[in-house]
Amino acid sequence: MSEDNDRRPLEISFPIDQVNEIAEKEAHAKRYYRPVYTMHKWWARRLGSVFRTMILYALADEEMTVDGERQSTFGEDNGLPEIDWENPDALWEYYLEDVDFDGKTILDPFMGGGTSIVESIRMGCNAIGSELNPVAWFVVKKEVESVDLDELDATLASIEESVGQEIQDYYRTECPHCEGDDHYADSMYHFWVNELPCRNCGEDVPLFKDYRISNARSSKDDHYNVACPDCWHVFETDDYRTETTCPECSHEYVPSDAGNVSRGTYTCPHCDEHPEMSIIESVERFGKANQSLYAVEYYCPEADEKGYKSATEFDRNLFAEASAELDEKQDDLPYPTTERYRGSSDRARKHGFETYDQMFNDRQLLCLSKLLAEINGLDDQNLKEFLLLAFSSSLAYNNLFCEYDKPYNKLTGIYKRHTITARHTPVENNVWGTKYGRGTFTGEFDKMRAGKEFCQNPYEKYVEDGETKEEDGVGKIEGILVDDPDDLGEEGNVHLRCGTSEYLPIEDNSVDAVITDPPYFDNVMYSETADFYYVWLKQVLEDKYDHFTAELTPKASEVVSDPAGEDSVDTYRDEEHFVTGLTNVFDQSNQKLKDDGVMAFTYHHKSTEGWSTVLQSVLDAGFYVTALYPIRGEMRGSTHIHDKANIEYDMIVVCRDRDDDPEEVSWRSLEDDIYFRASEEISRLEESGSRLTQGDVFAVTMGKCLEVYSEHYPNVTADGEQMSVEQALETIRDIVDEQLMAERVQIMSDEMDTLSAIYLTYVLGRGNTVSYNALNKDLRTRGVDVSELVTESLLEQDGDQLRILSPGKRADRIENKRDPLAIDQAHYLKYLFETDQLAQKFGKWTTEGSIAALRRLAEIENEDDYADIADYVEERSDTQLDLQDFS
Repeated sequence: MSEDNDRRPLEISFPIDQVNEIAEKEAHAKRYYRPVYTMHKWWARRLGSVFRTMILYALADEEMTVDGERQSTFGEDNGLPEIDWENPDALWEYYLEDVDFDGKTILDPFMGGGTSIVESIRMGCNAIGSELNPVAWFVVKKEVESVDLDELDATLASIEESVGQEIQDYYRTECPHCEGDDHYADSMYHFWVNELPCRNCGEDVPLFKDYRISNARSSKDDHYNVACPDCWHVFETDDYRTETTCPECSHEYVPSDAGNVSRGTYTCPHCDEHPEMSIIESVERFGKANQSLYAVEYYCPEADEKGYKSATEFDRNLFAEASAELDEKQDDLPYPTTERYRGSSDRARKHGFETYDQMFNDRQLLCLSKLLAEINGLDDQNLKEFLLLAFSSSLAYNNLFCEYDKPYNKLTGIYKRHTITARHTPVENNVWGTKYGRGTFTGEFDKMRAGKEFCQNPYEKYVEDGETKEEDGVGKIEGILVDDPDDLGEEGNVHLRCGTSEYLPIEDNSVDAVITDPPYFDNVMYSETADFYYVWLKQVLEDKYDHFTAELTPKASEVVSDPAGEDSVDTYRDEEHFVTGLTNVFDQSNQKLKDDGVMAFTYHHKSTEGWSTVLQSVLDAGFYVTALYPIRGEMRGSTHIHDKANIEYDMIVVCRDRDDDPEEVSWRSLEDDIYFRASEEISRLEESGSRLTQGDVFAVTMGKCLEVYSEHYPNVTADGEQMSVEQALETIRDIVDEQLMAERVQIMSDEMDTLSAIYLTYVLGRGNTVSYNALNKDLRTRGVDVSELVTESLLEQDGDQLRILSPGKRADRIENKRDPLAIDQAHYLKYLFETDQLAQKFGKWTTEGSIAALRRLAEIENEDDYADIADYVEERSDTQLDLQDFS
C-alpha cells in the first residue's frame, strides 16, 4: 500500500454484488458451504463468506502472500492481477486464493460462534477471541482445535459397544411388517400428549390441537396419518380436513377439528357444556401436565419399511422399564437438577418446568446420562471434548420441547424459535439414532465429524455464470491454542478468552484489525438460552475449566438491553446498560488496535433507536465511521427506499481511530460537505456499472456522509446545542434519500415526461394509500404539487389520505385524455393486457416513454407482466404475435 494513502481497501470499496451472490446461497445451505459452523448451535452466527471478505479487505497489502509469493510480485504470469490500492476492486480476484497474512492479528471481542476466528486462521492470521458465554467459548475451541478422525471414529465405536446398545434397546418397537414375537423395528420418534384434569368433572383431557400426526409418507402417497380421539388408534386417511371413520372403533370425526386446545385454553370433551379453561391456570392448580404415549414412528432395517403405528403395551412397558432404572440409578447419573433461570425468554416455567431435569422425560434422562457418563470416562481430553460437543448438540433434539413438523414429517428442536416454548404434543427422539431421523447423538457426531473433515480438507464455494462451483484447498483450519496472547506466533495461533470484553488483557497497539459482530440492541438473551446446554456441559467440564464452575452462565455483564427482565433485580439490563457495556468493549478494542488498523463489524436493526445506540457507542469509544456496506439486505430487490421509518439492512460498518480533540463545527457548515459527498458517491456508484440496487446505493452513501459527521463528533452543534447521533442519523438519511430520489428522477426524465418520473419515484412502493402531507412535503423539493397528480387521475384524495389507482380503475379516464403521460400509456397497455385486448389495440399507446415506464413498473412493482408487455410491444413485427405466445 502506498505511503501516502493509509486507508485500508475495506474503507474504499467492497464487492457487494459478488459477496451477496455467495452469501445468499450460503445462508440457506450452511452445512454444504462451511460444515465447521454446523457442529453445534449458536445464535445469529454470521456467514463465513462475508467475514472472509471483510478480513481480506481489512488486511490486504503488498506484503500478503499467496502460495508463498508476495502480492507485489504478481502480474500476468501467475494469473492474479496487481492491485491499485487507490481503487482496489481487483482484490476480489484473491477471494478463492490461499491467502496468507503471515501472522497478522485479528481481535474479536464478541466472538460468539467464532466465524471471525475460523476465517482468520484460514488466512494465516493469529486470532484473539473473547466471549462472555462459556458455551460459545467451548464451541469455538472445538471448531479450531485439530483431531485425528480415525481416533474419533474408533472412540465412537467403543462407546457404541459399551453403552450404545443399551440405549438402542430402549428405542425398539414391535414391527408391524415382520412375523414373530422377537421382530423389532427401531423407534425413530415417540409421540406424546400432555394431559390436564378438567376443573369441572376431573377427567383427564389430552391437549390435542388436532389429531393429524403427519402428512403422506412419501411424495407418491396421497394420505395423512391421524389418531382417533376415542381409542387413539393410528391409521391413514385421504384428507384430515374431512370426516373420517376410525377402522378400530368406528368413531366418526374430522381430525382437523376434533382437538381440545385453542389459544392457551382447553375444553373438556367429557362435559356437556364443554367448559373452556386456561392451561396456565390449570398448571398452577394441578402442577405440570402428565404425558401419555399414543404413537410411534418406526424404521425396520430388516423389512426396510418406515411408517407410523399406534403405541402398544410393549412401548409403554419399555418406557416404564427405563423409568424404573432411572429411579434405581439416579444418584449415580450425571444429569442437571439446577433451577432454571428466571428471565425474559422463559415462557416454559408457567407450564411447570422449574428445573432443567424436568425438561426431559425419564427415558431421555436415563439414556443421556448413561451416554454422558461414558464420554466423561474417556482418557483423552481432546477426544472427550469432541464427543461432548456432539452430545451437547444432540440435546436440542432430545427433550420435551421438540415437536413434529407435520407438513415436512420431521422433528424440530427446542430452538425452532429463540425462546423455549412448551409443547402440548412433544415428540421424543431416538437418543442414539437409527438410519432415519435427525438430531440423534450419532447424527450430531456425523455433523461434528464433517466439520473437522472440512477443517482438514477445506474448500470455498463460489458462483460463476449463475452456477455454484467449488475451489479446493483454500485455507486449512489448524488452531493451536495459547493461554497467553503474548505467545501468539511463537507457540500457537489462537487465544480464546472466556469473560467480559470490557477489559481485555492484551497489549495495546498490538492488533491489526478488529472484526466482530456486536450484540443487537434488543438482543436474544443468549445466556438464558445457552443455559440449556451449559448445565449438561458443566457435568464434565467443571473440574477442567474455571468458567464451568458456576451454576449457570453469567448474566449481569451480558451486553444486551432487556427491559422485560426487570423483575430479575440482580441482572436487570436496560438501554443504559447496553450502551455503557458496548462503549467499554469498543473502547478496549480501540486501545488494542494499531494506529493504521480498522474495526469492522456487521450489524442489523430495524429501528433508528437500535442504530443510534450502536453508533453512539462507536463514536464515544473514539472511532469514526469510514464506510458502510449492505450485505444480504432485507431491502435487496426493492427499488423504493423512500421510507424513513427504518434502516432494514445487514450492514458492514467500518471504523478507525478519530483524532482525540476534533475542532467544534456547526451542522450548517457540514451540510454542504455532506450534500456534496452524497451526490458524488451516488454518481460514482451509478456510473460504476455494478448491479447495486437503490437500497445498496443508499446504504453506501449513508456511510460516506456519516464519515463527515463522525470525524467531528462530539463537537458538532445545531442551534447552539450538541447534535445527537440520532438527530444526525435522521438528517443524513433525509439528505441521502433526497439526493438519491433526485438522481432517479433525473435519469427517468431522460426516458419519459417528468411527472411520470416523479410518480414512479415518489409514489409507487409506499402501499395502496399515501399520506397527503407526507407526499406533498416530498414533492415540494421537485417543484411539484400533489394536486397535479390528483388532476391527472394518478391519485384519488380521501381526506388527508391519497389512494393509488390501479390501471383498471384509471382506464376510462386515460381514454379521454388528449395528451396522456408515459405512465398513462403504460397503465393503459396493462389494462389492455388484463382484458385480452393488447394484440388489437397496443399500437396507439406504444411510445418510447410508455415502454420505459413499463420497465420501471416491472422493477418497482416486482411484476413480470409489465416487462412482458414491454417486450411484446417493442418487438412486435408486421405479423403480430399472438398474445398467448408470451402470457
